[in-house]
Amino acid sequence: MNKKSFAVIMAFWSLWCTAQYEDSTEIESFEEVLISADRYGAKRSQSVQEIEVISSKRLEEIQGATLADALTQSGKVFIQKSQMGGGSPVLRGFEASRVLILIDGIRMNNATFRAGHLQDIISIDPFSLEKMEVNFGSGSTLFGSDAMGGALYLKTRDPKIDGSERWIPKANIRFQSATSGISANTSLEYRGNDWGWLLNLTHSQWGDLRMGSRSYTKLDDDFGLQPYYVEPLSNPSRLFYDSILINPDPKIQPHTGYAQSDVLLKGIWMNKGKHIINLQGSFAPRIPRFDRMQFYAPPDIIDPRPNYTAFNYGYWSYEPQNRALLSYTYEPIEHQQRFRVAHQRFDVGRVSRAFNKPNLRKQRDQINMSTFNYDRVDYWRDWDIRSGMEYVFNHVKSSGISIDQFTKKEITSKSRYADSFGITQATALFSHWRKNWGDYTVMMGARLTYYKLNAAYKTVNSWELPLQDISFSHFAPSFNVGIIRKIKENLLLKTSFNQAFRNPNIDDMSKVFESQRGLKLLLPSPSLTPEFAYTFDLNVNYKFRSKIYIEAGVYHTWIQDLMSDAFGEVAGQDSLEWDGIMTPIYQIQNVGNGYIQGFFASIQYRFLKSWMAKFSITETRGRVRFGNDILEQPLDHIPPLYGQVSLRWQRGLAWLEGQYLFNEDKPLEEYSISGEDNLKYTPGFINGVGNVNSEGNPAWGIWNLRGGYGINKYWKFGIAVENILDLRYRVFASGLTSAGRNISLNVSYTF
Repeated sequence: MNKKSFAVIMAFWSLWCTAQYEDSTEIESFEEVLISADRYGAKRSQSVQEIEVISSKRLEEIQGATLADALTQSGKVFIQKSQMGGGSPVLRGFEASRVLILIDGIRMNNATFRAGHLQDIISIDPFSLEKMEVNFGSGSTLFGSDAMGGALYLKTRDPKIDGSERWIPKANIRFQSATSGISANTSLEYRGNDWGWLLNLTHSQWGDLRMGSRSYTKLDDDFGLQPYYVEPLSNPSRLFYDSILINPDPKIQPHTGYAQSDVLLKGIWMNKGKHIINLQGSFAPRIPRFDRMQFYAPPDIIDPRPNYTAFNYGYWSYEPQNRALLSYTYEPIEHQQRFRVAHQRFDVGRVSRAFNKPNLRKQRDQINMSTFNYDRVDYWRDWDIRSGMEYVFNHVKSSGISIDQFTKKEITSKSRYADSFGITQATALFSHWRKNWGDYTVMMGARLTYYKLNAAYKTVNSWELPLQDISFSHFAPSFNVGIIRKIKENLLLKTSFNQAFRNPNIDDMSKVFESQRGLKLLLPSPSLTPEFAYTFDLNVNYKFRSKIYIEAGVYHTWIQDLMSDAFGEVAGQDSLEWDGIMTPIYQIQNVGNGYIQGFFASIQYRFLKSWMAKFSITETRGRVRFGNDILEQPLDHIPPLYGQVSLRWQRGLAWLEGQYLFNEDKPLEEYSISGEDNLKYTPGFINGVGNVNSEGNPAWGIWNLRGGYGINKYWKFGIAVENILDLRYRVFASGLTSAGRNISLNVSYTF
């Protein structure tokens, strides 16, 4: 930790130690009910997991442009970004397909969730959420495959049934200066005697992102600046398809702005139980991928860089990025049980064209995912039993076309996945038992999942490779055991041991993808096995009256049969010509075993009645051994130490908060050789003189100030000033430079 971070933390710690106690009810409660703890809801004192809760009120205060931005500002979750329309959560060193996202209890992770970096979290509208629970650590026993690092449980707003008949309209408008972005939200809720419904609509339009003016590194004062940008197809001739233009303001990152629309329609009615219809949609017609479109220094000053221009691509964007969900839930009165059936459709397009090349590649993936869940609660001899079953079906249709921008001729081209079809099926049974024995709470659970995958290629395919059909099936067990010891009334010691797993999906086994132009081409992997993680947790919770809440812990995770990309060979070839460049072949393989270990701590302290201080810190370390290697290598996706310190004042309807958000450095020797850590986006590499001068990602810290005031129960105003000192920095592994000084204004009115 650098001296600046340490000084700030110690200053707040001193304040924390010298303040006087006063009554308060705004501290974390042991009695708080957490849905993600056991699928139905358990008190925090009965949950062995570390769980962070972010309420809708807090989301409104943070004013994040997307849910990914809101998670970043919480200081408890690390977020990687490749473009402004992105945000990939990292939980305990696991990312993307190793972190499970649940929306209203429904799995969002589909068969094409990749192991690299994902942006699907942005398809959840923050205005639609009632709360968000971040469940750290293994969650496979309760939620199945992918929950190796944890689960993000997102709960949308429910219409209320309160015995009255009334309409409740609400509107929000939000402006953010760093993007000149505007988000408009409106909702209409009807509350009846035995039924109610809620409609929530949001549309956001963001311009290109402005970075800070003061570089966070002395190695490169111009780091991240974009002095030039690509104007696609400015000269439609055979020789010149793109123009390189001077950027009037190098702190503006061209090709970052985008628009998104979100809808939530939910109905609840009572008839021999509770019935819930849930309809959601998120639609972004085009999200530019900035990391592929940004400026690189000219090739004559970069060594060793392939001898093509300062830009890799003339065009690269997701077109579209859509998600739609329809679900029906029934909870009968007679017994505490729940039936839920859901269908989701994901529509993701990738449109790209190499710089100054005529062929525009359009890839389209349509994923239809159907799920069925049955949950129930039983009691037997003082045991509280939560059990059920789950079935998940994925159908993936992947296609590709190539369009010559000069002749407009269109031909079938390379798809991202198997070009005939891809299907996965998972059937699971699970049971979780909990019992109180005096000052002890004991819990244990198990799940058994049968998983099957089939992917088929056409006999004649655009890759011109001898690809074959791929099939895979496996029984995957998972389990957990945990003990909570009540040492004193408000002091809990928790320990657990659990197993999590991730089954290889369509993305792992059938993908064809140019990960790094000219350097890395991923091809299908016909033989994979699941990866497993075994985690030991030890943490302590302490609460003193309504004044102090402390949570701290350590964990160690052993990883077995880790799936990662490694040098591969297809039909005796170790390289393949891709867009005119011979590119080395990689394949996803079970490369070895590793471990992740870390610690976390958070403190909340209420003093002088109107003041609240908060502090949180997380550190993670990961290593892997490839094959029979003796030496350990750094594991990818491991963030540097990060956290936040904040001080809040509140009286009545007015509040004010100062926050220091920090990340420590990620030194060069801690970068993974896999390439997933994106060393190429660090100072000394991008816009510089090559990898040899890179020192990794420097430490950074930004100051934020937020406040709000409610004139009455109808009008509420909020303001946030983020990155007050206008620092120009990049978060570890991110291809996007973070926002500079950003002023956010929010006005809400409840009619």
